[in-house]
Amino acid sequence: MIRKRVTGMLASTALVLAGAAALAPGAAASGASLATAPPSSGASVQQACWGRPERGGEGHYGNSGWCDSGRYRQAIRCETLGGYRYVHYGPYVWAPAKSTAWCNLGDRVVGTWLE
Repeated sequence: MIRKRVTGMLASTALVLAGAAALAPGAAASGASLATAPPSSGASVQQACWGRPERGGEGHYGNSGWCDSGRYRQAIRCETLGGYRYVHYGPYVWAPAKSTAWCNLGDRVVGTWLE
């Protein structure tokens, strides 16, 4: 229950940041975003995570994320030109490795989170 609530909170934050990126794409694309994830059960240190928009060589859009500890994967919500939304996931990795998820060619990223 807590995990779903935190995942929802991170998704909401990502949507707000995505909206800010739409208003100022140069500012959002140039720097890494900062987000924090909850500590695993029994841990007393909070995990720090970051994310960055990605653009593939053939025009794919995606997002990369990495944390300073733990195991995680990047998740993104994509949207087609017709308004259909779907979710893609990057691979699970251990810190400090980067996990990247990509939308299908021609689709855009409308939300990102780490899980």
